[in-house]
Amino acid sequence: MVGNEMLSAKRLGEKIFLTAEEMNTLLKESGYLKGEPGNYSPTEKTMEYVSEKSWDNGYGGYALRGYSYNVWNEKILDKLDTSSHHREIIRELTANNRKERNLLRKKTYEEQLKSTIKIKDEEINNSFLNSKYFITILAFVGLSLGCYFVIKYIKKNNKKNEEEKEQI
Repeated sequence: MVGNEMLSAKRLGEKIFLTAEEMNTLLKESGYLKGEPGNYSPTEKTMEYVSEKSWDNGYGGYALRGYSYNVWNEKILDKLDTSSHHREIIRELTANNRKERNLLRKKTYEEQLKSTIKIKDEEINNSFLNSKYFITILAFVGLSLGCYFVIKYIKKNNKKNEEEKEQI
């Protein structure tokens, strides 16, 4: 059926009308991969059919970007159940897994958001401007200033009254 060409999961899947994600699901369900999307690794059962291929942008240091991926010998297709019925099962399984990952991602995001909002609310509630101490200090400062101006006014008027008495 197949030759000895080494193909990525995408190219391997194209030969049997599956996407790369569906092909990885098929390989995982058949015991040839372990892990999760974005972090698959071959099992011992796979070693004669797979090798790792790497790519990088050719830069070093901070500019280095690269990744590794598995390439498969086409002969692995002979070991897999690639019937149309099984491919439909794999498509459904892949879709369900994708939905679960998206729901988990959404739930995690919502929890992080709630946590952030809770922290912000606590920061606002615990801030100096919203504390009882601030209101107490503000009242004390206001009262002190009020007393200062009243005393100043009284002294000024007393001085005026004394001057008027002396003139009479």
